[in-house]
Amino acid sequence: MKKLTLLLVAVSLFGVSPVLAEKQVESGTTYYLYGTCMDVVHQDDTLVTSVYCRAFIKGVVTTHEYYKSYYNLPSQYCLPMTISERNIIGVFIKFVGEHPNFIEKPAITTLHHALKEAFPCTESQPLK
Repeated sequence: MKKLTLLLVAVSLFGVSPVLAEKQVESGTTYYLYGTCMDVVHQDDTLVTSVYCRAFIKGVVTTHEYYKSYYNLPSQYCLPMTISERNIIGVFIKFVGEHPNFIEKPAITTLHHALKEAFPCTESQPLK
């Protein structure tokens, strides 16, 4: 699964590089991730940018889970067991809309803030 996620990210980066060169937008920014996630919201899953959004979010969440379990680090957020990828994308888009000051920050930072605000861990929730 990890190899598939890495492959999707690599393929999407190569596929969108002409777009990035034309628009001069760095792929690691919140601005870029927001735009690619809007393609998912508009249900155009065939676009390479849609793949980038979904792979980026899956990679961030998976990495968070890995570091939590492998290094026994505290959880930054507690996602519900039944949350879907589209729900996480919606949380990210809503957060950026409500916090435009994050638009030029690294996408990973903004995504963590969005998830932490939407899904804070409470004392009654076990840390996974």
